Amino acid sequence: MADTKRIQKDLEALRDMSSPCEEGTTRYSYTPAFREAADYVIARMQAAGLETREDNAGNIWGLRRGKNPNAPKIISGSHLDTVYCGGYFDGQAGIICALEAARMMQENGDELESDYEVLATVLEEGARFKNLGGSKMAMGVFGEEDLDSMTDDDGITLKEAMISYGLPGRLDGVCRKDEKVKAFLEVHMEQGAILEREHLDLGIVDTIFGCRWFDLTVSGVTAHPSTPMDERKDTSLAAAKLISRLSDIVAKDYAGKATMTVGRIQLYPDQINAIPSRAHFTIDYRSGHKEYFEELDRIMAREIQKTEEEYGVTFTCKLYTYTPPTPNNPDIIRAFEESVCELGYTSRHLNSGAGHDAMVFGIYWPIAMLFLPSHLGLTHCKDEWTEYENVAKGADVLYRTIKKMDAR
Repeated sequence: MADTKRIQKDLEALRDMSSPCEEGTTRYSYTPAFREAADYVIARMQAAGLETREDNAGNIWGLRRGKNPNAPKIISGSHLDTVYCGGYFDGQAGIICALEAARMMQENGDELESDYEVLATVLEEGARFKNLGGSKMAMGVFGEEDLDSMTDDDGITLKEAMISYGLPGRLDGVCRKDEKVKAFLEVHMEQGAILEREHLDLGIVDTIFGCRWFDLTVSGVTAHPSTPMDERKDTSLAAAKLISRLSDIVAKDYAGKATMTVGRIQLYPDQINAIPSRAHFTIDYRSGHKEYFEELDRIMAREIQKTEEEYGVTFTCKLYTYTPPTPNNPDIIRAFEESVCELGYTSRHLNSGAGHDAMVFGIYWPIAMLFLPSHLGLTHCKDEWTEYENVAKGADVLYRTIKKMDAR
């Protein structure tokens, strides 16, 4: 069985590997804090008998060789980066569960037919560059051309960040989409309160919701606050009106089908006594159905045109990133179910409203996710929490599921 105290030690060690911040953990990809955490994970992998490799994207792979080098691989892991002032379970718990499964294999003397790999990815959060970057480079979704075109808020390109981190700034050897993989398994916090509310040990994911992010800019005219209301081209009001209209439509017509979030709003010139001539904001749509994204695209275009005419402004709308919904593999789901039952744990099926690396790997590989309870559903903040015993239960189920998938 999984060692709860060992899991706790690893998670708390990673918690403290952070850039300076007001609270919680901040560990953006390609920063000194990320380097410290990467080195820690590599050392822990090696202690578990894994052969380690850091690819040119910065993803960390720990390999336990199986008896049959031609057998399809089994891979498990999650992401090592965090959002600003985040918690220390999102992503990291999945890495430690995958590592704990490898340690259990080592201690129990297990021999698998397949190679088993533990993975810690970069760039999942989108806190510095586009989200799901490490997995997208591993699957060939992002290529060499993206390294120069992506920049962070300080204008540093992805290639520059990689080089400053000690990588060559190339992606040779990173793409693994053509390799034979039997299963990619990701353990993660639920990032919702269903499991805790129903007093369940674990959640088995059926579908990972897709995410569609947009950058929107509204252009108008800066003027004095004494300008009559009907003579303004006020971008703040136009942005607020569009956001209000779209959120009302999603709440009313897509309840339980899709969500919409505006996580960033910036006004220019950002002065208390000036009507802003430019507003920039983001929209994040989530849904488990591709057709809803298509409908929301048409609705947004219609509402943008209406708002432009009403406020005398111009909108520019740019798709920032899109990852479609991803169904989980039925065979792996059954293996999760069998493992949960054999261990006497409780579970239910549910969907993931959040995006994960697994959805990118799911483009080419069979994938499935296992959820841990999330206290009050809190996430992306210092208060995100799941009991260490819950993480150990996730590792127990993962270990059994890996062995089941190896035998199939």
